[in-house]
Amino acid sequence: MKKFPILLILVLLFFIPDISTAQQIVQLDTTDCIRKKGQVKQLFESERDVNSNEPAIDPDYILFLIGDTGNPQCVPELNESFYRYVHESTVKSAIVYLGDNVYTNGIPYRSYTSDTYEGKSMKVKIAEAKLLVQLNRLSGYSGNAYFVPGNHDYHKMIKSPKRIDAQRNLITAFNKKKETNGEISFKPAGRDDLKVELLELTTEIVIIFIDSEWAVRKINKSASKRLFTDPLKKAFNAAEKYKYVILAAHHPLYSVGDHGHEKLFLASEDIHRKKYGKYIHTIEPYLNQGMNIIYAAGHDHSIQYMHPQNFHQIISGSGSKSNHIIENEVPSDSMQYAIDTRLSDEDFIKKRPRFKTALESLRFATNYNGYVEIKFYAGRNEVWMSVFAISDNKLKNLYSAQLF
Repeated sequence: MKKFPILLILVLLFFIPDISTAQQIVQLDTTDCIRKKGQVKQLFESERDVNSNEPAIDPDYILFLIGDTGNPQCVPELNESFYRYVHESTVKSAIVYLGDNVYTNGIPYRSYTSDTYEGKSMKVKIAEAKLLVQLNRLSGYSGNAYFVPGNHDYHKMIKSPKRIDAQRNLITAFNKKKETNGEISFKPAGRDDLKVELLELTTEIVIIFIDSEWAVRKINKSASKRLFTDPLKKAFNAAEKYKYVILAAHHPLYSVGDHGHEKLFLASEDIHRKKYGKYIHTIEPYLNQGMNIIYAAGHDHSIQYMHPQNFHQIISGSGSKSNHIIENEVPSDSMQYAIDTRLSDEDFIKKRPRFKTALESLRFATNYNGYVEIKFYAGRNEVWMSVFAISDNKLKNLYSAQLF
């Protein structure tokens, strides 16, 4: 088993800046806070599966899903609202950060070659501070928080596993320093041969963490493929005894966002690419075996809910960024027209068959900055999802639906 660099983690315990210092450093990086040219707020709600009869009682358990939070300085109103709600909630809960926790290129590993915080470069300080702003807001939170890696955590071009080690080490150091009983950890855990990890949340709920960036990059190599496929099979076999199974990864299986339809030469992180398709093909057989499955992902900077076949997919990737939902030139209130146009475009669908599945199974989508709650009502045998997002500078419940 790969061991954490204990000495470096102990050094970190004494040099983790408080939230005010981290925020001041993060403010130096505002380049990623600019919306894409022509970006508009978009909202789509299908008439299918819309249900407003959510129980008027507290759930037994809440799973918060928020992804692509790596530029916390860009959405201060979301951060204030989200963490305030998390801290005020009296329901047992956990938070899953669905990757791209540090933009744009993760945390440089050499950040741990310096013995003092002051000795680090400003580039390293900014990268660390982006994660520390989020970690410091978890101080006092009684639940557990889990961070899943995304492609930007590895570095968008170099794809360095050492940057994952750097992020894991910083989270581990913070977890040792905090004063609450809740666990804050990086998942899957820090073993070279562990790209899939199963964790029991309750006696009824289990979560399977997947390092999907590693899988997408390595799926074509037979020597490393089994490091993903074998533990994936083992995890699903172990999950059969649970009532609800959550898959937490960075990469979605289907999307109506940029990664679902773009056709760029170097867009290796888009769904239509060959390696990405093999990752999806590896996952899909497990999703229709009669289990109650929710596949949770980030990657596209929007919130999407789809109900393809016998499972549910939730994309919650607008934690600090916002991108278009489907490529279209029509106003946001005419998204149904854009969807119908794409479905009738045979040449487009032929090149992107998974985009058709995304369009046909889409129930809700918005590119507002926000997060998703999965609420489990054990006594009623019901599971509900709710979308909370910033609209008109306020946190609003934009959508709710019963999943099971």
